[in-house]
Amino acid sequence: MTDLQTPADVRTLVSAFYDGIEAHPLLGPYFADVDGAAHRERMVGFWCSVVFQSGEYRGRPFAPHARLAGLTREHFARWAARFRATVRARFEGPRADLAVARAEQIAGVFQVKLGLWAVEN
Repeated sequence: MTDLQTPADVRTLVSAFYDGIEAHPLLGPYFADVDGAAHRERMVGFWCSVVFQSGEYRGRPFAPHARLAGLTREHFARWAARFRATVRARFEGPRADLAVARAEQIAGVFQVKLGLWAVEN
């Protein structure tokens, strides 16, 4: 296995992550009304920005999630586990590790912002 090396690798990762997500019992309903192709392209830009520091993504990733009703800590745990498994099945190395770490960090920050997980002092 190789590390994430190119935007094509990120596209492979994003495609693998979202393939069949509509059928996931917990996460699927949140993707029922999403334009899958547009969302995947946005996520390729986002993860290229994370992994390669490309600056390609120019959005605010929290805002769309803040509008989703009914999110729980379990949603974020399942999302992070799916992302981690998708990366680990295809890539290994520093950039793959970075993608997993950032995904887990993002899940944690979103949970705090949504009031699902209190920050411990």
